[in-house]
Amino acid sequence: MKKNAIIILLFCTLGMISCDKIQGPYLSSDDSVNTDVEFPDLDTAAVFRALLLEEYTGHRCNNCPNGHREVENLLQTFGDTLIPISIHAGFLANPNSSFPMDFRTEEGTQLYNDFQLGGTPRGIANRVATVLEVNQWRDSLQNADRHCIAAIQLINQFDASTSKLKVHTKTTLLDSYENPVKLVIYITEDHIIAPQLDGEATIPDYEHMHVLRGSVNGVYGANISENGTVEKGMSYTKSYEVDCSGKNWNPANCSVVAFLTDADTKTVLQVAKLPLINE
Repeated sequence: MKKNAIIILLFCTLGMISCDKIQGPYLSSDDSVNTDVEFPDLDTAAVFRALLLEEYTGHRCNNCPNGHREVENLLQTFGDTLIPISIHAGFLANPNSSFPMDFRTEEGTQLYNDFQLGGTPRGIANRVATVLEVNQWRDSLQNADRHCIAAIQLINQFDASTSKLKVHTKTTLLDSYENPVKLVIYITEDHIIAPQLDGEATIPDYEHMHVLRGSVNGVYGANISENGTVEKGMSYTKSYEVDCSGKNWNPANCSVVAFLTDADTKTVLQVAKLPLINE
């Protein structure tokens, strides 16, 4: 049975690295899919810009639940304008007999190393160059650039009988932007019940939220146009098909997170989120 979902979002020190192998299989996507869906007309009067917070964490990190709680507090403040991704990476994300769930991903490990997180809990807001401690997240988000560059539209089509997901995107430039732009698409999952160290206690039925599960089009995405250049008033469509079979995910708890980045600086220009399945 095929489910469709649609959203419009308008938006104007190296750490300790485990030698353990991250368990696959990994997502593989086909970017030759035709964009054969019809997107609704844009309502530019509804423009707002959302913010991305990438929270680096680990289930064996006793301070990391403080980061999780701060994310939930920030969501109460920022609402739909904040989209968090919880990235399990670093030494304290390694599984063992007491913490058997492996939340790690190749993408998350690469990001952890590339941005030199150096430990958990830490975060990066909108992929600006600063690695932030938990108590710095709120100020960074409050001071974030809110200039609206573009609009992202998303349509997800998930076929439960084949575990195939099609992600359709349309990006419309609402203002000029000089640097090349990339589109990055990740999959996250909520409501995962698995052990977590919290202070001195191990919580066996901890609820993990916003967990990065993989990327649809690579760690740093793909050019939004042939060479990444964009023009005010133009729209750019990209579609991907992803095979989600063999994953220990609950599709009903998964979402697609799509965001635009500056291809040179990696700064996030906007972010959108849409459930994998829209009931």
